[in-house]
Amino acid sequence: MADYLIIEECPLCGFSDSIKILKVSDYRGSGEQFTIWECKKCSLRFTSPIPDENHIQKYYETNSYVSHSAQPDSIIDKIYKLVQKITLRSKKSSVEKWSDVKCGATLDIGCGTGDFLNKMKMSGWEVEGIEVNQSARQIAQNKINKNILAPKDFLKSDNQFDVITLWHSLEHLHDLHKYVGQIKGSLKQNGTLFVAVPNYNSFDAEYYRSNWAAYDVPRHLYHFSFESMKILLKEYGFELMKYRQLPFDPFYISLMSETAVKNKGSIIRASWIGLRSFVSGLFNPKKGSSILYIIRKGNN
Repeated sequence: MADYLIIEECPLCGFSDSIKILKVSDYRGSGEQFTIWECKKCSLRFTSPIPDENHIQKYYETNSYVSHSAQPDSIIDKIYKLVQKITLRSKKSSVEKWSDVKCGATLDIGCGTGDFLNKMKMSGWEVEGIEVNQSARQIAQNKINKNILAPKDFLKSDNQFDVITLWHSLEHLHDLHKYVGQIKGSLKQNGTLFVAVPNYNSFDAEYYRSNWAAYDVPRHLYHFSFESMKILLKEYGFELMKYRQLPFDPFYISLMSETAVKNKGSIIRASWIGLRSFVSGLFNPKKGSSILYIIRKGNN
């Protein structure tokens, strides 16, 4: 276990009393099992043990890591790419609607192969990216013709941004507080932060339990509820301006849970569970399969 870290205190609040919730398998390649724990104080769930920063890379080097797949092969990959085209427009629209500037400097943490960065660059934004996956990082660099940083290099940066985005990437960052502190310091005054993360209190998460694809161990180190995200934002003096469910996620995650995790499960059942989860999140965004948090950096 020399290459793994045992997490004995909650990565969010530091409380040392957590309960074992589930054992979850890495369905993307290794098949290894990892344990999900839940903090009794702040409700954050977290994976433990986890690979350390020097050894996590191998868990990203797999063809089934769809978000980094430049050439879709399977039906799931193709669905992902189709949805991605739609969501790229939605992401850009959200950034331009909620940020104080219409064309400024933006940083995308967990930029994958650089599609969102390229979208923003083509609209006149100054763009920078951070990505843990080496192959994806190279593709992104070629796409936007700019160097993409590894996460550890971001911690040494003093650049300032009008907008910082984390589209399903906060849950991947080792040392939560170190990175969130750096993110706050990298935002200009009244800058805007966009954070999208899976929500383990959603209908699809509760239905699939250990087969819920969005646990995605060991790459996902943390598993947020709405309550635990509010605690994190309050600690750093962020203002939560708006939150909403991401509409495609309940369907896509349910499909992945059925076909990738459960292995050749029912697409019809995935559609039904996805629909029920979508409707649940429609009436109560705190129950969304994934939640987008739109956050302002204030004066404190």
